[in-house]
Amino acid sequence: MPLSFLETLDGASHEQIQLIQDPSIGFSAILAIHDTRLGPAFGGVRRFPYRNGTEALRDVMRLSQAMTNKCLLTGVQGGGGKVALIDRPGLDLRLVYRRLGEFIQNLGGRYYSGPDVGTGEEELAAMAETTEFVTLPGPRGPGDLSAATARGVLAGIRAVLRFLARKDERYPADPGESSWEGLRFAVQGFGEVGYKVAQGILARGGTVVGAEVQRERLEKAIDTLGIDFTDPGEIFDVPCDVFVPCALGGILHDLTVERLKCRAVAGSANNILAGPEHGLQLAGREILVAPDFVINSGALILGANFHLTGNRDQAAAIDKIEERLFRLFEEAEREGKTPTMFADEAAEARLHSLPKRVFFP
Repeated sequence: MPLSFLETLDGASHEQIQLIQDPSIGFSAILAIHDTRLGPAFGGVRRFPYRNGTEALRDVMRLSQAMTNKCLLTGVQGGGGKVALIDRPGLDLRLVYRRLGEFIQNLGGRYYSGPDVGTGEEELAAMAETTEFVTLPGPRGPGDLSAATARGVLAGIRAVLRFLARKDERYPADPGESSWEGLRFAVQGFGEVGYKVAQGILARGGTVVGAEVQRERLEKAIDTLGIDFTDPGEIFDVPCDVFVPCALGGILHDLTVERLKCRAVAGSANNILAGPEHGLQLAGREILVAPDFVINSGALILGANFHLTGNRDQAAAIDKIEERLFRLFEEAEREGKTPTMFADEAAEARLHSLPKRVFFP
């Protein structure tokens, strides 16, 4: 095994990291379970053409730890897990996901899988043929996970507007269902979540400028939403009140943070900051950043609580994201920290306060 792969594990706080392979079908994936002291690990299956195993390992470790933070800060009785499935041309996806389901089933409920980049309804249905520990779409599952994420993002944007209103009267102090008139939002990414977020913004009177790299998604949004679009590479330059990232993570880095022309960043994408220094740079420019693992936790709240309780009605729990974020902004400001830094530290403190045991020893 290459040294770089092993070095990536140095300092890891994860309970379990496993390489899963079936060379006969070209299947290769990495499972990471970060923490299960409060309950089973929740997290989706990310299928992506990683360049190598080390890149996949870094991604799955980072994403699974973020899922633990989501659970800790949203009150979900569980921890974080993730699968990074290495995509290759010619994979028989149904066969691959069935094989992955068999492995997850053998974990006995220690890890519940769900959707992520590259894993949608068809892939989840294939997994369901071999495991019960999967979040299903349709009537057998918790409901529309993308709608839950979008609901949480809109709740988070309400918190952002309330916080901005303390110092700028242009923003509504009580951002209700139709009080976003005159506000401009730059939405990056029009997958299922980004599309629904844009719909919600328009329904509340806001204006949307969008960017999307996939032609089908772009055409659908143009035809049905009637909004303006810009080149994906230019979305960072759009003057707006809130920049709403709903695509892949790592988009705020040395080449983009100085280009933003907004008052806040709040969207569904995971790990939007390439590094903590970029959060500090944005704070220096007085741009408020909603921690991604708080604002995009709607699907986790719906899916995890359905698995734990059988209850599909999680709207009230998701709407609490607004108050949770607003309090987080206030506390971070009092301590002179960025919201993401404060949220990370709060999650870490709660993690260290947990009993030293695992859900399934």
